[in-house]
Amino acid sequence: MTSPSESHLSPDEIDAWLAGALAPALQRHAERCQVCLEQLRVEAEVADQIAALPLLGPTPGFSDRVMASVIVPDPFAIRSLQATRRRLFATPKSVALAASLALLVLGSMAGSIVWSLSHQETLASLGSWLMTQGGQAAWFGVRSLASNFIEQPWYNSIRPLVENPGRLALVSAMASLVYLGGLVALRRLLALPTQQVAHASI
Repeated sequence: MTSPSESHLSPDEIDAWLAGALAPALQRHAERCQVCLEQLRVEAEVADQIAALPLLGPTPGFSDRVMASVIVPDPFAIRSLQATRRRLFATPKSVALAASLALLVLGSMAGSIVWSLSHQETLASLGSWLMTQGGQAAWFGVRSLASNFIEQPWYNSIRPLVENPGRLALVSAMASLVYLGGLVALRRLLALPTQQVAHASI
């Protein structure tokens, strides 16, 4: 990296000077420029102070203590179930919480079964009401779709086809043939070539 003689050294060039790899032209500029000399002196002092700092390292047995406190769950092993059981029954509070949840689930299931057995007529009437409402909603949707279809401006142009079953069958057959022809053409386009190309290895 070079810089014009009238400009000062860039941070990359200062790093190169600290590493002893500054270009000779830049070295001559740094020896003549008071601003660059002061900047190089400050950078060198900072680098010397950083180099004089003591190296810190972990105490002996640090990694062993860390790994001893790490629990890696293994969902496909029995050990994870045993660890979960140990955590579940570790304190009286966790045992009470687990028992409360289990009692709540079992109680709700039992209550649901008892209510269902004692209110079969209510459930049957509810089911028939839902079926009736569903049928009415479906019929309303079909009627809305048909009325929307009839109100389209292009309906009058295809109305003769709908009223004549023969024409409708002919148009349906032609549309099916065109669709099948398109599928065959698409399959031929997507099929892999059976013959190898002469220059395929180039």
